[in-house]
Amino acid sequence: MSFPFIEYKPVEFSEEESKSRAKSFFEFMDRRRSIRDFSDKDVPEEIICNIIKTASTAPSGAHKQPWVFCVIRNKDLKHRIRLLAEEEEKRNYGPEGERWLKI
Repeated sequence: MSFPFIEYKPVEFSEEESKSRAKSFFEFMDRRRSIRDFSDKDVPEEIICNIIKTASTAPSGAHKQPWVFCVIRNKDLKHRIRLLAEEEEKRNYGPEGERWLKI
C-alpha cells in the first residue's frame, strides 16, 4: 500500500484554544484503562484497514516506517499467540525479570 506525500502544514491556535484543547485531551486520555477483556465479535475489514492506516502514520526514524502489521482472524492462532505473549510477560515481569529492571 502506497500513500502520496502529504506536506506538513502547521496548525496554530490561540493560547486560550490551546489551553482548552490540552484540558480536553487530558480529560479524554485520563479515562483510558488497560483491560484484558476481548470481544469475540468480528471486526469489519474497513475498520481494520483504517486502524492500520492510522498506525502507519506514526513518525519513525528516517521516515522508514519499519513496522509490519498482521491481522489474525483465526481464533486458534490468536489463542496460541496470547499464551506465548503471557509466558513472555511472566518472564519479563515476574521474579526472573528482576534482572532487566536493574539495567
